[in-house]
Amino acid sequence: MAKNPNLSIDQVQLKVHADDWEDAIKVAAQPLVDSDNITDGYVNAMIQSVKQLGPYIVIAPGLALGHARPSADVHRTGFAIATLRDPVKFGNKDNDPVDLVVILASVNDTDHLALLQKIVAFLNEPSNLRVLRNATTAVEAQKIVNQINGGN
Repeated sequence: MAKNPNLSIDQVQLKVHADDWEDAIKVAAQPLVDSDNITDGYVNAMIQSVKQLGPYIVIAPGLALGHARPSADVHRTGFAIATLRDPVKFGNKDNDPVDLVVILASVNDTDHLALLQKIVAFLNEPSNLRVLRNATTAVEAQKIVNQINGGN
């Protein structure tokens, strides 16, 4: 299995604007598209998954974990994080509105499951979410997120 990637400064966006849930996925994923980790096809696959299966990616209050099945549209395993200036509704009555969007992209199922487990463990810690939501710089957010790889 590939080493879990660290979050780079370019993959953190704070207080960005999104018109709706589809736009939130696109905006949050854009750094991965810009760095050629993923293609627009992967972004579209994430959106189609939500359209077909419902807002299952909204996994906790205010938190969406965007992902789709590994495919040729993923060039490198990675993830990106965006906090939203104004929360958007995904249609999840228990956990809307969403103000934190994490995008996960993996080249294969093994990497997908390993990274997903680490990210979910990180996100299950309320203090981590608080730090992300209150971060005023990408460096702050990057530092706390990169702890998922065991580095403190």
